Amino acid sequence: MSDRPSVLAAAFSARQIAESARLAGYGALVLDFFGDSDLAAAARRSEVLHGHYPDGFDADALLAALERLADGMDPIGFVYGAGFEDRPELLEAIAERWPILGTDPATQRRLKDPETFAALCAQAGVAHPPIGRDLPADPANWLSKKIGGAGGSHVVAATGQPPAPDRYYQRRVAGERISLAFVAAGERCAFLGFTRQWTAPSAAEPYRYGGAVGPLPDPGPHGPAMQAAVTAILALLPLVGMASADFVLTANGPVLLEINARAGATLDVFESPAQPLLALHLAACRGELPERVSGPGIIRAAGLAWAESDIDLPAGFAWPDFSRDRTTPPASFAAGQPLCTVVAEAETEEAATALFERRVADLRERFERKAA
Repeated sequence: MSDRPSVLAAAFSARQIAESARLAGYGALVLDFFGDSDLAAAARRSEVLHGHYPDGFDADALLAALERLADGMDPIGFVYGAGFEDRPELLEAIAERWPILGTDPATQRRLKDPETFAALCAQAGVAHPPIGRDLPADPANWLSKKIGGAGGSHVVAATGQPPAPDRYYQRRVAGERISLAFVAAGERCAFLGFTRQWTAPSAAEPYRYGGAVGPLPDPGPHGPAMQAAVTAILALLPLVGMASADFVLTANGPVLLEINARAGATLDVFESPAQPLLALHLAACRGELPERVSGPGIIRAAGLAWAESDIDLPAGFAWPDFSRDRTTPPASFAAGQPLCTVVAEAETEEAATALFERRVADLRERFERKAA
């Protein structure tokens, strides 16, 4: 379909963006760190950018790869996913060559600066955990986070973590983790829905991202309060395109941890052929919002299966249909690396989550059989 308009895109893992672009009628010119087979199948052009996940992109290599992908294609602009939160200067360099289709670099810089975001929450009247750059007197009640970190792997207990220029401390908040996805057009937004997140902890990464399930029903009185919090933030810091707000639900109401203004992991949860997320994203870039968000019409649990030990993937390995982000065999995975994304659909949250867990267990059994 060479007559379709093209978009450039990059993320640590960009398969979801490429698939959404195809559903929306766009050719995707995409690069990421993995180059999985389903990304290559969804994209018009794709490249693997060798780097160190989750440390970030090499600027010169990224820009050179984008130039190669765009050669002769005249893309309408650049869509970004995870990997740019702590690198607004990279977005600025890309913006010199192509329009940024999403929240602009200057706004990302403000959004991901801990002190600026805390002040923004205070001005908007939105509950946000205390933060600081100096080691707290009671570190057991605090976390250490990387500025602009993504995926949870960067979050560790504050105890034993000395201050560092690229890190800050945030007080722990006990409660249920719920996120609210939305599409923003400046100060206005359309809410996509709620998801419940979980972690897949390891010894070195106790808050490593595991997955999410949704769209969920409105979480009682917390739902309107979460929507009001997002609306209040947008009134002070307008955003553009897909975004999500991470909350902890406490007895005193929702506490906003952060907002990620880019295509994220829950694309797999909210994607719908009837209303592709990239189409909503690009419409929001034009200042347009849908009158109604239809959603996928089913509950999905989507998350990562992590390698618990070193694994060799043989040449004959067949990925199951429920897997996404499929590495082309033969391949090797070191302990602690993501094996693939697993997706499960059901009529209820509980059923979708249980099916997800069974499928992760099934995948591990397949690896064990091949290893034997």
